[in-house]
Amino acid sequence: FSGNINLTNNGFSFIPLFSLGKPAATINLSVTGKRFSFDPQLRFDLDGMRPWSFLFGWNYKLIKKNRFLLRIGTSFPVYAFTSLNYLRNSESVDVLTPQRFFILNSLLNYKISKKINFTLFYINGHGLEKRDQSDLANFVTIRTGVNNLSLTDNIYINFNPEIYFLQIDNNSGFYFANTFALKHKKIPFYISSTLNQSISTSIDAKPFDWNIGINYSFRSTYSKKQN
Repeated sequence: FSGNINLTNNGFSFIPLFSLGKPAATINLSVTGKRFSFDPQLRFDLDGMRPWSFLFGWNYKLIKKNRFLLRIGTSFPVYAFTSLNYLRNSESVDVLTPQRFFILNSLLNYKISKKINFTLFYINGHGLEKRDQSDLANFVTIRTGVNNLSLTDNIYINFNPEIYFLQIDNNSGFYFANTFALKHKKIPFYISSTLNQSISTSIDAKPFDWNIGINYSFRSTYSKKQN
């Protein structure tokens, strides 16, 4: 059982292009066995702790070797909350409304060494509402993990640069993103920052975005008691 809690000035989704634009909290949890894992992600707008998005992931490791991992999975249910404006008794009212999605994903990961790995990750998402949301999205990213680069005996830094393609209905774009994490070997709290830059796109969103956050991570291992 593991998890990470992130408090940031600008909430980012698992697709870096999608940001909240204001302070947010993200809770990532994982219950993992030898092959199967349950991986919920809960995001909140810190203004009143209103929900931003809830994602419940179910993943299975098809191939798991020393250097190579092939994983497939789905995320369902997925809820993205948005404020929609309605007329109620001739008065304009903003209502926080959940929009449902269904997501399929696949992941290939190859470890070059203990500190460097490459990941190819694909997401296919479908909107389940009949109005006020996108119907289809495709996301493909090539990500490099450069981990545990020592700055001192106890302090180290992680880099996770990626180039990704995103298609939403009839619009698409290419982007570059990078996540930095500054950690201490003996402290569960650390600092992180994510940058996102558009390369070429027809999607209406910020060409450049960033955040900075403080994180708390934890991990525990459990085993079945034998009689």
